[in-house]
Amino acid sequence: MDRYSLTGFVPDVKYTTFMHKENLEIYNVNGFNVNTVQKSGLIDLGTPGNYLAYSKWVTPKRTRTYPYRDIYNTFCSNAKRVTIIPIIKDEGQDGQNDRINAITLSWMNLINVYIILGWYEDADLNQKNPKKKNRITNQRLNDEYVKEKLFEISKYQATALHWNTSHFKTDFEKVYLNAVASYQKISREKNVTMHKPKNHLDMLETFKVDNHFSIDAFKKETLRRSLAAAQRETVTEHKLESLSEGIKGVFHISNYLDGEYYLSADEIYWQDEQLVIQESKNTTKGKLPSDVDIRDGLFKLILFKNMENVGFGDNVDVPFITRLKLTGDLIGNLNLPCSDDLVTNFCDVNELKPAKQKTINLLNQEAAENNLQILITKRQ
Repeated sequence: MDRYSLTGFVPDVKYTTFMHKENLEIYNVNGFNVNTVQKSGLIDLGTPGNYLAYSKWVTPKRTRTYPYRDIYNTFCSNAKRVTIIPIIKDEGQDGQNDRINAITLSWMNLINVYIILGWYEDADLNQKNPKKKNRITNQRLNDEYVKEKLFEISKYQATALHWNTSHFKTDFEKVYLNAVASYQKISREKNVTMHKPKNHLDMLETFKVDNHFSIDAFKKETLRRSLAAAQRETVTEHKLESLSEGIKGVFHISNYLDGEYYLSADEIYWQDEQLVIQESKNTTKGKLPSDVDIRDGLFKLILFKNMENVGFGDNVDVPFITRLKLTGDLIGNLNLPCSDDLVTNFCDVNELKPAKQKTINLLNQEAAENNLQILITKRQ
C-alpha cells in the first residue's frame, strides 16, 4: 500500500468520549497488582471520591497490542489518568524486542496522562510453538515499583507533563537497567536465549549526554528511528488531487509542548476539496467491528481531530476532515452524525441486536459532539 507524508500541529486537545467502557472495575490501591488487574480500570485510594484511572500496556510498541483502546476508556475520567508501560519487552531471540520511544512520551504529555515506567522481572517459557524454543511468554512486571509510583502520583500536584519529565529524567536509566538485568536473570533461570543485552545497553548510551540520561537525546534518537521506519514504508509520491482511498498517510505532528509524533492514518484521500483522514475498522465475521476495535480507531482520531495547519508538500494549510470507517456484513450506508430516525431505520434494516444498536447510538453522539464523521457501510 502506498503512503504519503504530511505535517500537522496540535495546539490543544478537546474531545468527549461516549464509547468508553461503562462501570470500570475498581481496585483498592493496597490490593492492586498490575499483573492480575484488567487492562483499564479505577484505583480506590482510600478516601471518598479519590481515584486514579489507569491503563496498562503489554509492550512499549504502540502498534503491537493497541493500548489506545484502554487509554480511551479512561480519557474522560475526572480522576488522574495513569498509564503503565514496560520500558523494554524482550520476548527472547525467537520473538519481538521492543523499547519505549519519545512519541509515546509526547502523546501522553499532550493528553495529560501520567506515565509509570516498569520492567518485566519474570516470565514463563513459550510452550505453544516448539520451533520457537527461545521465546518467553506471560511476562510479569515488578508490581511493588508500580505501586510505589501510583502512591506518588496520587499525591502529586503538578501536571502529567511535569511528572513525566521528572520521572524520565530521574528514573528512566534505573528502570531500563533493571529491565536488562531481569532479562539476563530470566535467560539463566529458564535456559532461554534472549536478545543480546549489549544492544540494549548500547542504545541506552545514545540517550545520554555527559553520561546522564537526556530527554532531548532520547527524543532525537527514537524520533530518528521512527522517521526512518516511516520513510521505508513510503513507496510512491502522489499529487494531492490524485489521492484516493487505499493510500496511507504518515503525519509528522508537533505541539506547543515541544512534542513530536510520527503517526500513520489508515487512509487519506481527497473528497469535495477536503483531505479526508480516515481510520478504518472491519469485521469479517459480523455486522460491526468489536467495541474494543472501534475505541482503538476513535482514540487515534482524537489527535488528528485536534490538528491545525495540516501541511501537504508546499501547501501548509490544507482543509481536512477526520472520519472513522466501519465495515461489516451490512445493508446500505449510515453517515454519522444523523437523525435518530435514520439510525433506527438502519438498525431495523440490518436486524441489529440491542447491543449493536446501542453502539451506533453512542457513536452518533460522539460524532455530533466532536464534529467527527463516522461511516458505517458494507465491506467490499
